[in-house]
Amino acid sequence: MWMLRTGLFFSILLLVNGQSVDPRDREFWNNKFSYPKTEFKRAPSQLLVEAIRRRPPGRALDLGMGEGRNTIYLAQQGWQATGVDLADVAVTQAKARAAQLRLTLTAIVDDLEHYELGKSKWDLIALFYMHAWYNGTRPASPARLLAALKPGGLLVIEGFAGPEKFMFQPNELLRDFPGLHVLRYEDTEGEAEWAPGHPSHIIRFIAEQTK
Repeated sequence: MWMLRTGLFFSILLLVNGQSVDPRDREFWNNKFSYPKTEFKRAPSQLLVEAIRRRPPGRALDLGMGEGRNTIYLAQQGWQATGVDLADVAVTQAKARAAQLRLTLTAIVDDLEHYELGKSKWDLIALFYMHAWYNGTRPASPARLLAALKPGGLLVIEGFAGPEKFMFQPNELLRDFPGLHVLRYEDTEGEAEWAPGHPSHIIRFIAEQTK
């Protein structure tokens, strides 16, 4: 499921639920994040940067946080940021980076199928290159994401598109979230954050929960 996918003090909450994580998936992604030559952009997503511009900070959830590039950026902008990933190596990297920057965030090791998203809990939910999880757990995944957003909350998604079942399909997100106010939708060819330097088919989606 996990394939191509402030102040003077800091505090990090690292939660581990070993029973909820498939050890084979965790080992695969731990190896990815342990290998220094794994290609992905370390800077925060430009889509996320644009999505939160001129929006007041609130509670944000980054699903599939990896090494924390987006979760950390949100915390830097004053958001109460939580990131979830099954790769404990990646979460440890996020923890170390946040400590260096003296940021407060919550980093959780868990499988997204197990993690409780809550109800009307988040002002922003980010999902970057988690298309395989999203499609592998439909229809539960869109329903859970929708239910977890607060009124006025943002859903920000980017991932690979293609004919394979685990990738996003044209207009799939538009069909899955008909009740959201779509602020941006792109089905385009461009440089993917998980395949830098190469043209890729990408879907980008920003939508707002009705108030």
